Amino acid sequence: MAADGDKGATKHILKQYNDALRRINILRLSAKKIECKVSQMNKQGYYVVDVVTRGKKGKKPLGTVAIAGFPHEEYKGLSQKLEMRRKKLMEEEQELVELTAKVEEYIKKIEDIEIRNIFTLYYTENLTWVQVAHKMNEEYGKKMYTSDSCRCKHDRFLEKK
Repeated sequence: MAADGDKGATKHILKQYNDALRRINILRLSAKKIECKVSQMNKQGYYVVDVVTRGKKGKKPLGTVAIAGFPHEEYKGLSQKLEMRRKKLMEEEQELVELTAKVEEYIKKIEDIEIRNIFTLYYTENLTWVQVAHKMNEEYGKKMYTSDSCRCKHDRFLEKK
């Protein structure tokens, strides 16, 4: 079992781990959106069209002209933004690997195997409480686990620490 003095550190690591998972999902979604925009721009025939006036004689315009072309500046900006997002995602994924190792090390030290299983399913398998309950019911067969019972066991264990 983990040392009594590291209660706050343990909760902090578990919270950081959950936050890191969410952060990576946000970054992946953002990168995917930018990727879609760049992909659309790469398709043959992508043009931006604008209508401008050719000049004025007094207050009256001399006529209008449609200007069409590939938006190089927008494309360049999106491409740079995508590269920065991918780089940040790689850095955050590396942080997640380190946090995962810390979480797994903590879970390994839990003496109560049932609690260890709950923590493993919730943290390392990234299951919801409902999924944890279903998995626990599959594994144990005889016991009836609910999402609330699994969450409460988790919370009680952390409160004791």
